[in-house]
Amino acid sequence: MQSCLFSGRRAFGCAFGCSALRCSHPSPLHKHISSTCRRKGSALVQATAAVEPNAELLAAAQKLVELSQQHAAQADLEEQAELVSRLSEAAGTNVVVQELNDGTFKGYTLSGQTAQRFRTVITLGTLSFNLYQPKDLKVRMLSTDAGGVYKGRRDNCDTGYVVTASFEFVEQTGEGDAAEVTPTGMQGRSVAIGEYAPVPGNPQRLTTKFKKMRLEPASQEPADLQRWLDTLLEANPGMDAATGVLEVDLPAKSPEGWLDYLMMTREYQLVAGNFGSKTLLERV
Repeated sequence: MQSCLFSGRRAFGCAFGCSALRCSHPSPLHKHISSTCRRKGSALVQATAAVEPNAELLAAAQKLVELSQQHAAQADLEEQAELVSRLSEAAGTNVVVQELNDGTFKGYTLSGQTAQRFRTVITLGTLSFNLYQPKDLKVRMLSTDAGGVYKGRRDNCDTGYVVTASFEFVEQTGEGDAAEVTPTGMQGRSVAIGEYAPVPGNPQRLTTKFKKMRLEPASQEPADLQRWLDTLLEANPGMDAATGVLEVDLPAKSPEGWLDYLMMTREYQLVAGNFGSKTLLERV
């Protein structure tokens, strides 16, 4: 987008550019999702002055992106992430900076339970805290990264936090290494919608609280949409029969998670979530 980018509860698989508070490139997601948080003041984070990263740090971050894209061994990813973290701490770029925080990012999930779930078949229930039904349907992420992450102004909220993950429905026979997985051709997106907040006294940390989950088909082509509705509409009474979109509110008392920023530059952000996962965000 958990990090687990979905770091408020046990994450689903997460976790989805404008660099200012107001997004100058709104996506359809931003247009169709209503506000889920109250408008807040402009003093969003404690650190206010950006520190320019050195060439060594940027090169190390770029190398981390390359390793993730190449599906490198887990040990290599963790070693490179540790190098980036050390260089960032030495450079003073391991704090949240208001002018750098917000924007639209591509996420690369590097380690932890989120990364494991992005690489395996899970259930629709696991994807959504059992909010999407039928919860036992098998799904697989369409990539091994965290999809999309958006932080910033959305409708009346200055501190929106939205994580998007694309997936496909699959059929699986067998278990473990012997399992055979067959794509069904039906794809969708799961979107977690919430807000972030700074933590007084901790310039590295933002808390995150998700308030709503959104399930939507990847295609609105008539045949694709009809198949989606045939599979999901009856089990999800709140689904829009015209679009196949389902929005479900999370419980008001759902716990908060947090993200510790190990690096924040104009191009990259490296975050560690409260379940131990690490995610690299690349601004788009």
